[in-house]
Amino acid sequence: MSKPVAHKKLTIADVQDLGRTLVTVANIYPTRYLTERDFFPLVITYLTGRIPSVNAEVASSEGVIDFQLKGNNPTWLELAVQPRTIVDANCPSLKFPGHSAKNSLYPSQNRPELRKLMLEPKGKTRFLLLLDLTGKYDCATLKLGYQAEAKKIKKGKSIRIVYASQDATKDCHFVVKA
Repeated sequence: MSKPVAHKKLTIADVQDLGRTLVTVANIYPTRYLTERDFFPLVITYLTGRIPSVNAEVASSEGVIDFQLKGNNPTWLELAVQPRTIVDANCPSLKFPGHSAKNSLYPSQNRPELRKLMLEPKGKTRFLLLLDLTGKYDCATLKLGYQAEAKKIKKGKSIRIVYASQDATKDCHFVVKA
């Protein structure tokens, strides 16, 4: 019988790899992975392979946080997805669920996620994974916007924001503080 896997800390590199993996899977199955909720089973599977104790949709003082990696010092992860626009060439009026979300990675759209992560009293490490299936966002613009939005939250903790897009050369990460 093998020894249990020791708890591993989730790093920025792990979250970047998770983002790249999710984009790759979404490209293989473009009509299956459209919304944040569609990605939950993939995220749980991916994280469980690295950190043995993962919970989804954990209640916090500010609301429900998408993922918690348990331990003495829990790690928190929120996911935000900008779905691709899918149009059927044979029937352009056909609407796919989840593809109508507009600008869902901007800070104004993710203010509740920022609040939940910044104000959660337990744990030091907090991630917001921005998954862009369109490749239309600019990381520098996102960074400025998230930094400005984070400053509006009093006494919040810092958050590591990781951006993964269709164009891997645009991927980036940055830290925002209150």
